[in-house]
Amino acid sequence: MKSLCKLIVVLGLMPAMFAQSKTASDQPAKKDAAEQDVKQPDSFYKLTFTIFELEDGKRTNQREYSMISRSNDGRPASLRSSTRVPIYAEEKKIQYIDAGLDIRCFAPREIGGKIAANCEVNISNFVVADVNNEARTAAGPVMRTTNANTWAFLTAGKPMVISTIDDVNSKKRIQIEMTATRID
Repeated sequence: MKSLCKLIVVLGLMPAMFAQSKTASDQPAKKDAAEQDVKQPDSFYKLTFTIFELEDGKRTNQREYSMISRSNDGRPASLRSSTRVPIYAEEKKIQYIDAGLDIRCFAPREIGGKIAANCEVNISNFVVADVNNEARTAAGPVMRTTNANTWAFLTAGKPMVISTIDDVNSKKRIQIEMTATRID
């Protein structure tokens, strides 16, 4: 009877013993799975945007904006410079709108030695009245917006034009240049 109990215990424990034993073929698979579970470390990048205004092919204005972005974050790095302007939408009711610049850049990452990032650039401003063109209507001032949503594939530290947009009402052109530098 004692022999039978021992045999039952041994047979009952055998599957557990085999499950715990490691074979040579099991070890690489477990190692690969462990490597996949390790999260890639975050990388930080300095993103510089230079916005040029051109008229008849000549640069008439230049503005530069910089921010720090982190890869593996999931949230965009953003930069905003604007003015809240009151607009009278209805009689005795004021509504505020933002006029200015809004830049968002989503999680830059390195691919094949280059830095890839998805960027949104939104520029809005009021049309300045000139002698020939009245820039104010009965409803209020005229606002002009320029938007670019683009992918940038950059060589680290080198500027690249990521978007060029012609102004539909004049001979002006907006050119957006971006430089990405990894911060170690």
